Amino acid sequence: MQWTTFLATFVGAAIAGCAALLAQSRKGRHELLAEGRQTRREVYMRLQSSLAKARSELLALSKLADLAGRDRDELARQLFAPCYEPRHHLELIAPPEVTDPALIHFRSVRTMRDLVCAGKGVTDPEWLPNKQQIKATLDAMRLAMRQDLERL
Repeated sequence: MQWTTFLATFVGAAIAGCAALLAQSRKGRHELLAEGRQTRREVYMRLQSSLAKARSELLALSKLADLAGRDRDELARQLFAPCYEPRHHLELIAPPEVTDPALIHFRSVRTMRDLVCAGKGVTDPEWLPNKQQIKATLDAMRLAMRQDLERL
């Protein structure tokens, strides 16, 4: 019996098996990265949309002059409440490069909520600095999120 034929077949099979395992490993790693990117994208979008909705609704609430102080306070808090869950999700999965600017933006929108609770509106002197801060922190948060998604 010729051992060289057997040995060559065995070596060929080993090489093919290793190549298949390596390809499968790379495919699995690629799929895992894609899944992680998609998860982050969804959490980022959920946070941005909840904060945008809260800003819009708080702005509308600030223009209602006939709403009593206690009712305004309660409604403003209810409008902002849905922003907490996506914030907590973000803190679990995002790196500090994203979490830090996102939390700053979250806090600036929460300050808007506090202004509305206090009966303040677009004509009050506290409103404009908060509006400018919201815009600046939103831009910083979006940039950090985009950069993070590009890194993945």
